[in-house]
Amino acid sequence: MAYDINAILKEYGDDDFGFTTVDESEYQAVITEKDETVEEYKARLEQVEKIIMPFLTNLYKSRNQPYIHWPNRGPILEAQMQKILTLTRG
Repeated sequence: MAYDINAILKEYGDDDFGFTTVDESEYQAVITEKDETVEEYKARLEQVEKIIMPFLTNLYKSRNQPYIHWPNRGPILEAQMQKILTLTRG
């Protein structure tokens, strides 16, 4: 028994599950945009690394010291926090 495909499409055609189609140029535009976004995020992460790693490196170097003497650290920390937030939140 063969089913009438047109009747099936009419019966179930409205249930598309949110699918849409795109042509090749639309697909390539999305891929290009994604690649650009990935590269942008990589660059931002490298900048964040350059902000954080000196701090962590210095902490590591002084790991055997029981106390850290760091006067006036409030403004320094706030400036670094602002840099990181600018990179991560735009």
